Amino acid sequence: MMNTAIRSYYGQVAPDYGRDRFANSYGRYLHRQETAILECYLGPAAGGEVLDLACGIGRFMKYCTTGADISPEMILVSREKHPGKTFTVQHALETAFPQGSFDAVICFHLLMHLDWHDLPTLLWEVARITKAGGRLIFDVPSAERRQLLCHQQQGWHGTNAYTHDGILDLLGTIWRLVAVRGIAALPVHRLPVFLRGLLGGFDDLLCQSPLRKLASYHAYVIEKR
Repeated sequence: MMNTAIRSYYGQVAPDYGRDRFANSYGRYLHRQETAILECYLGPAAGGEVLDLACGIGRFMKYCTTGADISPEMILVSREKHPGKTFTVQHALETAFPQGSFDAVICFHLLMHLDWHDLPTLLWEVARITKAGGRLIFDVPSAERRQLLCHQQQGWHGTNAYTHDGILDLLGTIWRLVAVRGIAALPVHRLPVFLRGLLGGFDDLLCQSPLRKLASYHAYVIEKR
């Protein structure tokens, strides 16, 4: 289950998380690529009931009707930013939502905090609360990228990374793969700030090409059978 240290950390940083994490050029770069994926693949769920599971401060609530997060402090920030939306404190692996509640679920920056043995539980739970034909869009850190760069993660934040084959093995007979897209194929954090805007379009092309397998993150779009 999710480490209590993670819940405590996000509770502490909640008031300033949006400014510190996404108000800079690196955060805006990632946010632009992530929202482009939602624009492209949320598709049939537009206008339906859409859940942001691990919604944080509500970055993607433009696309969602409901937000859920394990951190009460994050939920408070989300409610202040989006007073017309529904928010609730929930554990992603065991929610209280009724069966078939949502047309789609999005889940960004959560699986990086989950152990491998928790992923089947997450996919079962999302399948339970999603209607037939509904989509789940989620992202994972790329194990292939970390192997390429000999990356050694320190601490718990984003410790876990996953291979493409490993994710496919988890889909089983409940989910089918719709699409995979990379996020941050270029080493954005190493680029000078003035180049990040100039190279964004090129990075987008790489993230949609076969070279996406070397991107920092992989975004998966899967559909409930």
